[in-house]
Amino acid sequence: MTAQQQDEDFGRELRELADAVVPRIDVRTARVVPAARRRRARRRAATGVGALTAVVVAAGWTVQAQPWAPGPEQTAVLQVASSPTPSPPTEAGWPDAPYWYVRSEIASTSSSGDLDVVVSEHWYGHTEPGLWFEDGDTSAPTASGPAAWGRFMVDGADTLIGWDELYELPTDPDRLEQILRDSVEEGRSVGTPDDKVAEMALELLDASPAPPALRDAAWHVITGLPGTTVLEEATDAAGRTGVGATRTVEGTTYRLVYDADEHRLLERANVAGAAMVQDVVTGDLDVTSRKTYLEERPASAPPIEPTLEMAGCARWENC
Repeated sequence: MTAQQQDEDFGRELRELADAVVPRIDVRTARVVPAARRRRARRRAATGVGALTAVVVAAGWTVQAQPWAPGPEQTAVLQVASSPTPSPPTEAGWPDAPYWYVRSEIASTSSSGDLDVVVSEHWYGHTEPGLWFEDGDTSAPTASGPAAWGRFMVDGADTLIGWDELYELPTDPDRLEQILRDSVEEGRSVGTPDDKVAEMALELLDASPAPPALRDAAWHVITGLPGTTVLEEATDAAGRTGVGATRTVEGTTYRLVYDADEHRLLERANVAGAAMVQDVVTGDLDVTSRKTYLEERPASAPPIEPTLEMAGCARWENC
């Protein structure tokens, strides 16, 4: 027997031994990376697959499997399942999530004076288009481009605050406030410079995947501004309690409820006229409009693929 034949026989015996002791797990490669997944997810998936090596130890020998190599039926075989990558802790936020899901209750005053209420479900895209619909009606969805939460002057540059930029902003309240003050300009929002700073800080809390430390910093900016009234406890329309804050801008008061434990905004309500402190605490307000954030979490993808037709745009960059 030649040396080459000996090597082939040995390799065959070793593969048979590995097959005998290791369970086979079929993975259909066609569904590993879904269509319309954001670019970063695709890069991460490609890198993970390229680097994955399944190792089997048998009789002191190591066998390396190549799970990316398709079989006769275009099915890749993983001989050892890799350990899942743990999700980042809540304190770190959600820097790599592809979408941010928000379910909110939106109320506005109708022509009859009553509050019309709808429930909105929104998937904010990290780098891919987003989608939303109201009251569970998936027959009429609306789409938009990747989400953004304001435009600020950062290090002297006019910067659109997308998902990644949320994780680059300072979490020190004083440094964050300075960025917001540098971004104040005439024609932007209404009210005094302090009112505009408060409004920009609120943008960072509005249905945002910002890390908890940035949310707390934005809340600290709002509550530390002259003209903001802070209450230790306030109740939102869903009956949840949190810290309350109000500001009156050009004759109209808005009331915020913030959950300091969960690090998230629970509600913004606009009130007709100036609100009394007790009314703010109990929620007994003449509300003209409100947005109550019922649920927020990272999500993998919207249930329907967003299209330009849904958005009414020619290009996602313009939506």
